[in-house]
Amino acid sequence: MTGPPEDRAACVSCSNLPVCVLSALKTDLKRAARELHRIRFAPGETIFQQGVPVPGLYVLCRGYAKLVFRTPSGKRLLIRFCGPGDLLEGALSEEHVVSAVAVDGAVVSFIPHKSALGLLKRQPELAVEVGCRLVRDRHMLLDRLAYFAYGGVRERLARGLLELGKHYGVRYEQGLLIDLPLSRQDLAELLGCSRQTASEELHKLVGMRLIQLRQGTIILTDMEGLRRLR
Repeated sequence: MTGPPEDRAACVSCSNLPVCVLSALKTDLKRAARELHRIRFAPGETIFQQGVPVPGLYVLCRGYAKLVFRTPSGKRLLIRFCGPGDLLEGALSEEHVVSAVAVDGAVVSFIPHKSALGLLKRQPELAVEVGCRLVRDRHMLLDRLAYFAYGGVRERLARGLLELGKHYGVRYEQGLLIDLPLSRQDLAELLGCSRQTASEELHKLVGMRLIQLRQGTIILTDMEGLRRLR
């Protein structure tokens, strides 16, 4: 963790509150904010580590983070990216099942285990919202499992880009810009392949005029063409 905890009162006036899981608290948010610890993380800094006991709930306030699973053999699989308002891990289980890493400068609201249990008990609306988000993440993982099992790298790449475009896409003159600092290593871990293979398949999509690469960003120029590859 870098720097001192941020002002907890900022939670109430946060511009990302409409999409935040904590918006379920509504009128009780100001009281609940007193139980939050807002912490800043530097780019690439680990927010929590897979296999370490869970000390509470983590909500991403600003910036982006990625959830990464490490296999027993040491391979890394990028589970998903998280944006402002997302739960980094919503289950108060015994150990973290993934690691969370700040992609860029990130601010996280941390709720200690005891406070989180009390908050969920007092505020059933928050418990329902947490449950809904966990179910949504489960459906996303099942969908990814299906195309990992039956699709090739190109199909997985097309699906992955469409998924990123859906959640992080910004309309651009040439198409849909994925507004996310996405490295080639990230892409390889998202697809479960080597960095070289991910880069080769990415450039093949450029040759098919389905995407453009510009200054480290990816622009989806033919959404229908990508969907036909899924």
